[in-house]
Amino acid sequence: MDSVLVVETAGGVRSPIADDGDNIALIDALCPGLVVLVADAGLGTINLVRLSSEALGDQEVVVFLNRFDPDDGLHEANRRWLADRADPGHRLRSRPLRCPGGRS
Repeated sequence: MDSVLVVETAGGVRSPIADDGDNIALIDALCPGLVVLVADAGLGTINLVRLSSEALGDQEVVVFLNRFDPDDGLHEANRRWLADRADPGHRLRSRPLRCPGGRS
């Protein structure tokens, strides 16, 4: 049986979390099978996702658009832009993940 370990970092991927390391250093040390990059769905999303994805290098990444509203034109335009231009190994989610039994 595979194990699941969830580690939530603070700030962006380049935010320092110690005198000698940032969130990228922690991610590299943990060597996860998947990184979930949470980005606000609004203004600045594309830049944040592109810069963070570059810093994450070859990590497999799922981009989750937080507070995504499908009726908001900017949110939908950002989702579409990111989905159409996703880096290899990157996936995009704009809806919350559902737990078994329908709980979120």
